[in-house]
Amino acid sequence: MSDLTWIDHLARREKANAARQAARGEWLTLWTARVLLVATYLFLLVGVSPLSEDTGLSADGDMKRQLVLLLLAGIAAPLLLVRWRFVIALLAQAWALLLVYAAIAATTLWSAYPGVTIRRLVVYLIFLEIGLALAAVLRSPKLYLPPLVIAFTVTLVGDYAVTVLVPDRAFTAIGLQGLHPGKNTLGAVMQMMVIVLCATLLAVRTPLFFWSLVVLVVLAFGLLVLSLSKTSLALALLLGVVVIPSFVVLQSSRMALLAAFAAGIVLCGFVVFVTGAFSLGAADWAEIITGDATFTSRDEIWSAMTRHIAAAPWFGYGWGAQWSMLPVYHPLWNYVGFWTDNDQDLNILRQSHNGYLDIMVHGGLFLASFVTIFFLRVIALFVASLWQGPTNRWSLAGTVLVFASVVALLFNNMTESSLFFPDKLIGQIFILFVLAFHAWQIDQNRGHIH
Repeated sequence: MSDLTWIDHLARREKANAARQAARGEWLTLWTARVLLVATYLFLLVGVSPLSEDTGLSADGDMKRQLVLLLLAGIAAPLLLVRWRFVIALLAQAWALLLVYAAIAATTLWSAYPGVTIRRLVVYLIFLEIGLALAAVLRSPKLYLPPLVIAFTVTLVGDYAVTVLVPDRAFTAIGLQGLHPGKNTLGAVMQMMVIVLCATLLAVRTPLFFWSLVVLVVLAFGLLVLSLSKTSLALALLLGVVVIPSFVVLQSSRMALLAAFAAGIVLCGFVVFVTGAFSLGAADWAEIITGDATFTSRDEIWSAMTRHIAAAPWFGYGWGAQWSMLPVYHPLWNYVGFWTDNDQDLNILRQSHNGYLDIMVHGGLFLASFVTIFFLRVIALFVASLWQGPTNRWSLAGTVLVFASVVALLFNNMTESSLFFPDKLIGQIFILFVLAFHAWQIDQNRGHIH
């Protein structure tokens, strides 16, 4: 006969009920984060008005976008509270990113249009909140990547549906744009899709899922070809065929990693030697690499922007308020006009088509120094992760995802303003990826923090 009393049985029942409630709470938290992730990435990839011509760069704002952002922020807030201890650790790990945000906020003090700078910053802070919530809950690549693949797959299906059903809307004179406001946006989306799918391929072992991802990669390349976005197509091929496979090989051997580092130093030295020996300039290298010394007439924009930067090199003109003020103001007005014979084309631009120049425009050397610190921090984390080696195939997939995104952003930012540029999806997605990578590193190195 049992010696347990009714009080002992009651305590057992209470413990069992508490365990069930905790499991239900964990289940609800995980699925809320998954739904939030899909919704957030669809918002970035497609937007709230996918068939409109609105690029989202106007300083006037859009009520539907604002409401969606507030809804996403409202969903993210409880997740931050549930995982508050982990969020604190994540914020400490992401100190370099927070410094960039602080520098952006500081530009409000001298911004030409401080109200616009503040509104732009609020949007960035909302995405920071969402990114922290997603990273704090989905704190391993195994949890993060499947819903991410779903979001990109939905976008791919939508692009093909529009292309087939509404070809007059999907195709333009310069290439396919699908659901998006321009062919370069479609190219950027498909480029990111190739990165996400190729990284996930490294972790998936089920044949059905593996070959499904392969088919999706082929379909993404199909849209890239139709978009005629040369930069995105070249980067996608480089990343999918060369960079990602090379990364997988390098991380398996420290000797291979050291050899690659030495080869990189030799290559840089060779480029410097050739540049000096043959007196090559940027235009010469552009013609050698792309066959077009002007980068499709971008050199005219860059020339004007360097003069604009020279007028305020230390602190710039204030973040986010330079390219979105038409018809009130445009940063090229003082540098192009009837005398240049191209003012009608240049004075409607919404970026300088070089993200590094735009960082200088927005915040000068002040902001550029903090962005440099941020990237050095990210690179240091990658080197440490490579040296330690992945713990499992999902860890490898997560590291490859973020590494390939860094490479894509650094190259893409040379011809399209993406890095810390308002409303540019590659830059926003990159920030979400970096926050996720920080969380994966914390979870791997310190164990689970609740």
